Amino acid sequence: MLLATDLSARGDRAFDRAVQLARQWDARLVVVTVLPSTQELDFHDPILGSPPWQRPAVLAPLVERRLRRDLAVDDLDFEVQVESGAVGPALQRVAQSHACGLIVAGVARNALFTQPSLGSSIGWLSRHATLPLLVVHRRVHGPYRSLAWASDLSPTSTRALHEALALFGDPVTLAALHAFHVPRLGQRDTHAATAIAQARTRAQDALHANLDALGLPTALRGRLESVVSDAEPSRLVRDYVRDHDTDLVVVGGHGRSALTGLLLGDVAGRILGTVQTDTLFVRDRGEVAATMRVAS
Repeated sequence: MLLATDLSARGDRAFDRAVQLARQWDARLVVVTVLPSTQELDFHDPILGSPPWQRPAVLAPLVERRLRRDLAVDDLDFEVQVESGAVGPALQRVAQSHACGLIVAGVARNALFTQPSLGSSIGWLSRHATLPLLVVHRRVHGPYRSLAWASDLSPTSTRALHEALALFGDPVTLAALHAFHVPRLGQRDTHAATAIAQARTRAQDALHANLDALGLPTALRGRLESVVSDAEPSRLVRDYVRDHDTDLVVVGGHGRSALTGLLLGDVAGRILGTVQTDTLFVRDRGEVAATMRVAS
């Protein structure tokens, strides 16, 4: 497992979650921070350049010592790496070289390095990472017990749920959230209410068929809550997790509904900015394979 940290106080939440998961899984933790490259530092001050103490070669050992101090735990197998350059590609490179199964990151800024070193890279990771990406917002209060799954009925959406269950186990509560859309013409029509009701019934039937095909354990299927709404997908997810204090949101990276563009398209930041709970992103297998072919 890889923990991406920018050393900020807000990043402590991702740090704590990664440590909790590493202990729970008895897994090795690779802790990575990415410093600005020398070229980036000089670009911000083209006349004088960056001071010698701010150079990656000087900062790297200082940062590593700080990380090892923060990771002063005897029951954890961990490794610290300090990289420089573009944050997202550096994290992706380290994750691949260490055969990690999950990337854990938080949303934060770090004034020390004068750049939004991790927060602005979450969108990049969500579009390019070949591994599941766990974005941490909340403090750790134990293992994830409640899960909200944003379903668009696609195979990738199904894969995202199975990935979450394989990683975190069966939750105490599980909700399937599905947003449907009625064309505006229908909404302006005098029979708008009937059109919405029919669309809701079709959406509910499709979601229930999808749920029945998941092969979930009987006990988990029995306590699964299905939520179907004529709403903008990000608003549906945001409102549900807020009202139910959900621990984890799970979203897939590619599908055939309006949810697709929201999750891992040009507006990926919307779900990160509006849903203030931990979120697991899982990309489409085809997109992951294409990314790996390009990388090789």
